Amino acid sequence: MLRFDLHVHSNYSPDGHSSVEEILKAAKARGLDGVAITDHDTTAGGRYALEVVDKVAPGLIVIPGVEISTKAGHLIVLGITEDIPKGMSVKDTIHAARKLGGTIVVPHPDQRMRHGMRIPHDVDAAEVYNSRYLLGLHNFMAGRRVSRRKMSAVAGSDAHSAEMVGNAVTEIDADRNMESVLRGIREGRTRIEVRKTPVRVYLYQIGRGWVRKIRKFARL
Repeated sequence: MLRFDLHVHSNYSPDGHSSVEEILKAAKARGLDGVAITDHDTTAGGRYALEVVDKVAPGLIVIPGVEISTKAGHLIVLGITEDIPKGMSVKDTIHAARKLGGTIVVPHPDQRMRHGMRIPHDVDAAEVYNSRYLLGLHNFMAGRRVSRRKMSAVAGSDAHSAEMVGNAVTEIDADRNMESVLRGIREGRTRIEVRKTPVRVYLYQIGRGWVRKIRKFARL
């Protein structure tokens, strides 16, 4: 079983605090086999990670991806290096992701305050554990829905800083290459290992987000 963090943001995201290099080093130090770089509405972080991983963290498997903003909420698309326009319908976003060969994951499903959506029928997997929940109810409910649908279940730290990488790990029965890992996700050959984001870090990140919104509003 290979150990992956499938939901990580770098400073290519507006709310990301760590460089790609810092994230890759952290993933390697925590014994992960790989990491997915899923910045908001851009694959630039994932593309850059592919360029530097051999120098920064030899042997680590990088999955480039994106957390794309649709009209109904966020979708993660893994295994792509081409951007998908944000703001489209879920149906059109999924269609665009399929054309690029992406593996589609619903992050933090049904959590409206965090742009979560109901799980569509034509996705590959959904998060049943996101380490940024302070309470376990949303993870519990997501797990029940995924179990009832007999879908592939994954976890993600949703890390926005390097210190949080590896707080939620998906173990995948696959060979040591990206295509085999993505196929393992699609086929449900996964197991979850979890640890919560510390409350102090979560509150700090929320505070930074509100400061950023207030500054943006003040410039209007």
